[in-house]
Amino acid sequence: MSPSPKTLYEVLGLAPSATMDQIKTAYRKAARATHPDQGGSAETFHVIAEAYEVLSNPAQKAAYDLSLGRNAGRPGTSSAQTSSARTGYARTGSASAGSASADEVLGRAPNFIPDFSPGSPPVLPLTLAGQQIHGAPRKPGFMARLGSGAGARYDGENLTIHLLERTLLPDYPAGRLVNGLHMPDRSPRGGNLDVGHVLLGGYRMAVLESQVASPGNYSWDGRHLRYRGRDVSIGRLPDAVRTLQDRFPECNVSGWVVLHSPNGNPFEPVIDYPPSLSRSAPAMIHVANAGTVQRELKRFFSDGPQPNAVQLPVLGGLLDATVR
Repeated sequence: MSPSPKTLYEVLGLAPSATMDQIKTAYRKAARATHPDQGGSAETFHVIAEAYEVLSNPAQKAAYDLSLGRNAGRPGTSSAQTSSARTGYARTGSASAGSASADEVLGRAPNFIPDFSPGSPPVLPLTLAGQQIHGAPRKPGFMARLGSGAGARYDGENLTIHLLERTLLPDYPAGRLVNGLHMPDRSPRGGNLDVGHVLLGGYRMAVLESQVASPGNYSWDGRHLRYRGRDVSIGRLPDAVRTLQDRFPECNVSGWVVLHSPNGNPFEPVIDYPPSLSRSAPAMIHVANAGTVQRELKRFFSDGPQPNAVQLPVLGGLLDATVR
């Protein structure tokens, strides 16, 4: 007989009676211990983050506790139902609640956290809190554009901004796109990181690196991006994801490499995946072309807790990283 799947409390090493402070403390400890650069795996790291997403949200925690109490050990309950109730992977929030689509979920009005009133001013000025796009790509010098892939990255970053500004952000009022970040690297490599874009929504964060890619087929196996048998650099995107996850542990952080076609076709280049790679499983890094990244980002944010929340302290921290 296979062992029962762990509950979200067991994932974090907690009792069901744990307080919010204990949940946050346990998550921070588990997230640091499961970082890939600490010997953990990306899958385990994201399971930890998923558990925290549910248990740190009072409404989702209450729904999860209710489903756990109803289904655990009940005669006649299917193994799929029990697994869903215990692991929380069949989420009760956002797009999975009722019949609401991802577009319907993301289209709702933003909810600012912490809330503000005339007697309690906002953490950020309202002009910044209400603005959806902040910052701009860092333009490389003339010699840098000639001697490296900096030009392809800069052009790709502008294409990504225009893409999200045109296709995603108008339908996602709570989304906040911050461009051109520069921050200390908290991974063992050290130094500083230049991050193309961070898209913040609710308690999730997408770190995006962009480039204009040569025509043809690329392959992605979850760790290596290849073109015609040769490795293609994804820069320091994994370090950026780890750094931002460490800096903002309340968020679930994932990375995307966005490849743009020089001819403007959103579904080129084509990205091939080996049969063994599950595209629905949690992953630290994803690769997508302009035509598919919109769909993937919509799913990523609509599946998260409180996708319409704008976390003002987190947004403020990201904005601070745009100033050198």
